[in-house]
Amino acid sequence: MLVQTPSKIFKNDFRIWQENEKSTMTEILKDEEQIHTLLSLKEVVLDIEGEVRFNFDDERTLLILPLYGEIIISDFYEPVSAGMSLTLNTQSGKDIVIKNLVHHDRSDFLIFEFKKDEYTQQFSKNELDFTLKNNVFQISKTVQTPNFIGLYNGRAEGYYALKESNKSIFGMVINGAFEFQNRLMENRDAILLRDLEELEFEALSENALILFMEI
Repeated sequence: MLVQTPSKIFKNDFRIWQENEKSTMTEILKDEEQIHTLLSLKEVVLDIEGEVRFNFDDERTLLILPLYGEIIISDFYEPVSAGMSLTLNTQSGKDIVIKNLVHHDRSDFLIFEFKKDEYTQQFSKNELDFTLKNNVFQISKTVQTPNFIGLYNGRAEGYYALKESNKSIFGMVINGAFEFQNRLMENRDAILLRDLEELEFEALSENALILFMEI
């Protein structure tokens, strides 16, 4: 029998979106106490010709994951599109500008903010290969925080044994529906789980896409 563990669910339906000129943004996770390696997660939608600017008081490691469209990030001169990820280290007080490169449509991406990782390269681009279904693989190969993404068929199950017993699991459904540690999670829902040794989940729809991190 699956034991229920302490959790906090972040329902997509209750999320507040902040509209700016040619961009819309919501904060999915904010670790006010900074007890986890993952400090925040935002979803950003850029309109045609839209851009967004970030500035961090402290040095951070960012993981940018496009969900739709194509973007470009300041000081990195290659486009990053859906099916890729980009990891970078920020400099204190320096702006990071992200622009939409799609001339006829919006771009949508997630931006994960981690505590500064000294071992992360300045820029690291990673291609995501979803050919092998019902398995998870790394979103970023350079972020030290264990991070995974996977595409699943309906009723396919997954398991993950935590590497460190004192860590938590942050998970998010990108598309479809999952039963995630015995909780129903649907499109863009997220969850923070504590006090568990092994994670179990099951896809409830076809081509369901999930990500999770040990933080």
